[in-house]
Amino acid sequence: MINSTTVTYEIKRKILNFANKLTHVAGKVQAKFVSDMIYGLIKSKSVLLSDISDALMEPIKKIDTIERLSNNLMTELDPSIKVNYDNEVKKVIGRSPVILVDDSDIIKPHGFHFDSLGMVRDGSSPKKTYEKGYMVTEMVAITKRNKQPVSLFSHIHSSTEKNYKSTNAITYEGLDKVISLLDERATFVFDRGYDMNGLFKYMYKNEQDFIIRLTSKRKLFNKGKWYKATTLCDSRKGKIKTKVLFSGEEKECYISHLNVQITASKKNMCLVLVYGLGERPMMLATNKKISGKEDVINILRLYLSRWRIEEYFRFKKQAYNFE
Repeated sequence: MINSTTVTYEIKRKILNFANKLTHVAGKVQAKFVSDMIYGLIKSKSVLLSDISDALMEPIKKIDTIERLSNNLMTELDPSIKVNYDNEVKKVIGRSPVILVDDSDIIKPHGFHFDSLGMVRDGSSPKKTYEKGYMVTEMVAITKRNKQPVSLFSHIHSSTEKNYKSTNAITYEGLDKVISLLDERATFVFDRGYDMNGLFKYMYKNEQDFIIRLTSKRKLFNKGKWYKATTLCDSRKGKIKTKVLFSGEEKECYISHLNVQITASKKNMCLVLVYGLGERPMMLATNKKISGKEDVINILRLYLSRWRIEEYFRFKKQAYNFE
């Protein structure tokens, strides 16, 4: 019991110290609100205000605690809090960070009165059916020390919101914000859902490195001719042999690479072809410099680090009943 009490005290002290780093110039009201929310979320493992209020154990009626937290949630936070958070993040992601970008669905099948509740495809459903819910666009950086994801941009959105444009508009908004806080060029990693000409143009315009997994529909320019990406895949077998962690197990694969262009730009980029990790070769487009074998293998490893953001989504949904 004594050890349990000591651990609880140490965790609470660390939470309060972290909250103070964010709110030391924001005023007492917002400082208390932020520390209460962080502590309440972690202790209750829930995003519900009623559960967070129980965790705080204030010597007042529970409904009063809920009302206080709710009123603060409807008030804009002091801008200094975001600035301080970004500064703390930059300390742990280091120079030239890796940024993972992805969307996830938040399903609310039994919800009826949530604000702007829309229809989204349930990614966890075998049939990918549509359910009531929201989309969440996330951008996380991988920490240098222990390779853990830390949030840079997180936005819940729905197509039923007033003045809503598109998921792509939210993505570019997030990219603008993330790039603005970075001091150096970063490497952004995207899955197949982001294989679009506009994104390639955006990354070149903003002078950022990228690794984007291509779809089978993508056409590429190589040695004076246009080819389907799959045609280039079938014309090669992979000369570089390596082992990587894929789907929870170590697998052997073979990699090829060649210079290509896409319809969105006349700039040269590299197509990295990976054989042996699935029924079809994996196709990765990147503008990162490749000077030899190790650079090619590193491109694949950086892309496979995407599983960190998948774990991040799963943790939020399971540990905090986010869904």
